[in-house]
Amino acid sequence: MELITEFIRQYNKEYDYYQKLAQIICNKIEDQLFKRGIKAIVSFRAKKPERLQDKLIKRNEEKNYENISEIYEDIVDLAGIRVSLYFPSERDLLDEIINEIFEVKITKVFPNNTHTPKYTKRFSGYWATHYRVQLKEEALINRYQNTLAEIQVASVLMHAWSEVEHDLVYKPYSGELSKEELAILDEINGLVLSGEIALERLQSAMAARTEKASIIEDRYELTNYIFNKFKNNENVKYGNTYLINNFLKNDVNFDKKILDEYLNLVNLDDKETISNQLLDIVINDQSFTENNMWKNFISNLNLSKTSSNNFEKFIKYWTLLDESSSYLTTDVLNKESDPTKETKTTLSNRKFKYLGKKFEILLDRKIISPRQLEQIIHLRNLRNDIVHNFNAPNLTHRDYENIKNITSYLIEKVEDKEEREKLERELKSL
Repeated sequence: MELITEFIRQYNKEYDYYQKLAQIICNKIEDQLFKRGIKAIVSFRAKKPERLQDKLIKRNEEKNYENISEIYEDIVDLAGIRVSLYFPSERDLLDEIINEIFEVKITKVFPNNTHTPKYTKRFSGYWATHYRVQLKEEALINRYQNTLAEIQVASVLMHAWSEVEHDLVYKPYSGELSKEELAILDEINGLVLSGEIALERLQSAMAARTEKASIIEDRYELTNYIFNKFKNNENVKYGNTYLINNFLKNDVNFDKKILDEYLNLVNLDDKETISNQLLDIVINDQSFTENNMWKNFISNLNLSKTSSNNFEKFIKYWTLLDESSSYLTTDVLNKESDPTKETKTTLSNRKFKYLGKKFEILLDRKIISPRQLEQIIHLRNLRNDIVHNFNAPNLTHRDYENIKNITSYLIEKVEDKEEREKLERELKSL
């Protein structure tokens, strides 16, 4: 008991530290949810000292703590964050976000067979995923980097039920519950699980409504529509939809018919995320440039006028380089596409299914040299910094010369005379 008292005395001095860590993690998650168009409620807390003391007294009966370090190792939720999702099926999206922005040490998926409930249940109980995480080194908040926090992800309904059950069953301040009370809690759990099914049906109904609409006006509609399009596929990486959502800020609404054509060109076998593929497909579309959508897109990133002009020119070069490479690997693209689907659309430049490895294929076919591949990879990294990461790389005169020369070289290799001449005219216009 003396050890626990000493720990609580020390923890009282550290309470604000854990509260601040929980707030930092909460803010990072909320930022990603907003950018990616995911509906959820995020809350945070540091464990209350009085509640913690009661917990330690009970756990000490089993653990028999020998020193303060053992207590710190045992209690992993001194800083706690709760993500309450509107739609339970979006737990996969949260898993992707959490693994991307934090250093995940342990992931626990509930229900599991290791936990023995305190009473016999008819229903399956708690459905959630818990993560023990640390801030990544690049977070530049050195004071908090090596401290664990726990993130709990579940639906809004499941969190509400678990809060009630946990306080009544596992923290029975008013005495042990009767069999009738436990049966009622189990019954409520059944209603919650039914409610989660209803939430998933609601999500599907929203996607079906968007399917019938001609435009998408809301970032949440867009994310929900993309998620429902691919949710039945395994190991799908959705990526950061913020850049795609950024189109919703443009002067025109997002045409769903065009979005469907873009989505049909996504290659689920490619290692690139769906969001990054979509962004590449959109920017490589000629109508994107012709309708000044690129200018609108860049303006929403709050860059300087000089940077915007330089980036626009660089991206136009890259678009031609990418398109000419697609022509040179079109046979591979056709093989990897579903032969029952038409991949060539009626819209200009929207012809090829996404293929991230096209440049490696060009090397294998000896169309480009290893040195040219190195240059292309360097140029692609610059382009990704601009488009995917919002960074403003220092584009040198050599970079412009390299991308112009490689693009010109690849265009010369395109066998179709009409397409080759069209690409040459576009290159000369830059």
